Amino acid sequence: MLLPEGVAIDGATGTVTPSTGRYEKRLSDLRGFFHDDAALDRAIATDGDRVAYEVIDYRHEDSDLSFGTTIMMPGTVGGEYIITRGHFHLRKECGEAYYTQSGEGLLLLESRDGEVKTVEMKPGVCAFIPPEWAHRSINTGKDKLVFVWFCATDAGHDYGIIKDRGMRKLVVERNGKPTLVDNPNHA
Repeated sequence: MLLPEGVAIDGATGTVTPSTGRYEKRLSDLRGFFHDDAALDRAIATDGDRVAYEVIDYRHEDSDLSFGTTIMMPGTVGGEYIITRGHFHLRKECGEAYYTQSGEGLLLLESRDGEVKTVEMKPGVCAFIPPEWAHRSINTGKDKLVFVWFCATDAGHDYGIIKDRGMRKLVVERNGKPTLVDNPNHA
């Protein structure tokens, strides 16, 4: 039997207490997700294989709801801001929500039929991600971007589609500002 439980989330650090799991993605784990692998190689050679983002979760197999935090580091790779891999859900009827705690960024979304939208990520904004929309978070600020996510425990993730064809748009730094541009590698 599941019992109620209070879970503390630190909005500045992204720490979840108690948590049931965590993982981190380093720059090298994002090979094939950034549009410029040569720039990625240069970034790793210059700065080391640093952590791009970390995910801390609270999940129970017997529950239909899971949540946690994503903590994204600032920076760019070849002018493209630090990104998450981006994914569709395996269960096509599942949506998700992201509630930004600290930092700033953009949520890049793409429907299966190719429509592209962005939602600003800043403290106090809760982004609704409808079913059948791929989504990728992008840290466009100078500090960590921390957000809380909520989704069905068994929603599943399909990262392969995004890795194989890319998203239609990229968010790059132009004149010190985030700019949405066409992805030259989109298949």
